[in-house]
Amino acid sequence: MKIFVSGGTGSIGAHLIKMLSDQGAIIHALVRSKDKAKHILFDGVQLFEGDILNPSSIERAMQGCNKVYHLAAFAKVWSKDTGDFYSYNVQGTVNILESALLNQIEKIVITSTAGVYGPSINGVVTENKIRDIDLFNEYEGSKAMAESVIKDYIIQHNMNVVIVSPTRVYGPFIFGKPSSVTLMIDKYVNGKWRIYPGTGKELGNYIFIKDAALGHLLAMEKGKKGSTYLLGGENHDYVSFYKLLSEVSEIHRTMLSIPLWTQMLFSRSQLFLAKIVGKEPVITPKWVSKAKYNWEVSPNKAQSELGLPITPLKEGLKETVLWLRQINNSSHK
Repeated sequence: MKIFVSGGTGSIGAHLIKMLSDQGAIIHALVRSKDKAKHILFDGVQLFEGDILNPSSIERAMQGCNKVYHLAAFAKVWSKDTGDFYSYNVQGTVNILESALLNQIEKIVITSTAGVYGPSINGVVTENKIRDIDLFNEYEGSKAMAESVIKDYIIQHNMNVVIVSPTRVYGPFIFGKPSSVTLMIDKYVNGKWRIYPGTGKELGNYIFIKDAALGHLLAMEKGKKGSTYLLGGENHDYVSFYKLLSEVSEIHRTMLSIPLWTQMLFSRSQLFLAKIVGKEPVITPKWVSKAKYNWEVSPNKAQSELGLPITPLKEGLKETVLWLRQINNSSHK
């Protein structure tokens, strides 16, 4: 069995490739740089240099494959050219689907985001939810557009495609620097973060990174054609999140709740500097706006139809803290 994977050097993608390797699969990994992708050279992995915006490189890597996992995406907080979000997340997905058609791929699993569904304003978010608020940023907008394109391909070309939509992913990386929620954990452990996002009382859903990667495998094995599965874990507000983090790390810090208008002011200053200097901001006003809402998600469909396991947040945080301490200790040697 030969399997094509894009985004294999990403946090979820690297775990997915390791799992596929452990199963004995031959993996064709599309990577931008073979040198930078050496950490995913597990048994059975073949690296193909290319890009999802380069159709010929996709076709070379996909030749002879039976199945496709498409995880590559432009998932940054900000870009000087907002068109990058749509180029990579929409046109890149089209290029993958076109190549899959050409290569007569049996089944495709594509990674989206739970953010497409919006916050849980009128109840817990499920796969049946219709978004009831405007999209917050270009990342969400591009992913929503990509999902629409995917559904068109399913109908028009009878393609066997399954969409998986992770919530807030955290946990040990196979390689690379901590980012997103894992970076937030790292900053707390190292004494560089003492502020609750939002008011601290807004709910969010957290999925352990190994569960998210396994969810992709399960979607390939059991996912129904044309279906979307929310890959989620436990729902917690930031107060309970940091309380659990304090317990497992045995580090007790006084967390502060800063008014949203202050957070918004900071994000605007970050955006102003980004436009002048070109350096990616820590946060932007569009992302701060998300912090006003609850993002409570139900992973019940993925649990019942796919058999998705859920690692308790406390257990996942414990493993993450242990890993962070190991990499921090090794970096100081």
